[in-house]
Amino acid sequence: MPEGHGIWPAIWMMPEDMEKYTGWPACGEIDIMELIGHQPGTVYGTLHYGMPHTYTGENYTLPEAKKFSDDFHVFTLDWEPGEFRWYVDDILYARRTEWFSKALESEEQQPGFAPFDREFYLQLNLAVGGKWPGYPDETTQFPQRMTVDYIKVYERVDK
Repeated sequence: MPEGHGIWPAIWMMPEDMEKYTGWPACGEIDIMELIGHQPGTVYGTLHYGMPHTYTGENYTLPEAKKFSDDFHVFTLDWEPGEFRWYVDDILYARRTEWFSKALESEEQQPGFAPFDREFYLQLNLAVGGKWPGYPDETTQFPQRMTVDYIKVYERVDK
């Protein structure tokens, strides 16, 4: 993982049909891994949903002041109906079983597992700057690189 003030690598997912639940954030967003460059030993896993915008998640910090830039790590999200589980290197660090979605003009929540009840697409990016990480400063080194060794996607098959 890259590091430094203002550096923001992420692995995340958005729905293919963002307008189904009246757009973002009610349509849902799944952050599998986000790292804020000035916290190089910590990653975040988060769900965004609902109206008003609500987000819930946790973070994981490597032991012994290690940094994610020191070595490769495996980031895993298990997504099942009614539950999300986040892992770093097979260590479970977050679990979510509650969320909601509703339209702006409605007081009623959408039924079922909305908004996480349909297909999402995967994104990997390395952003520079932004409200959360701040902007690069004189200590930030360039160029930066997010190196990905592999991506695996599995679909659960019920028997």
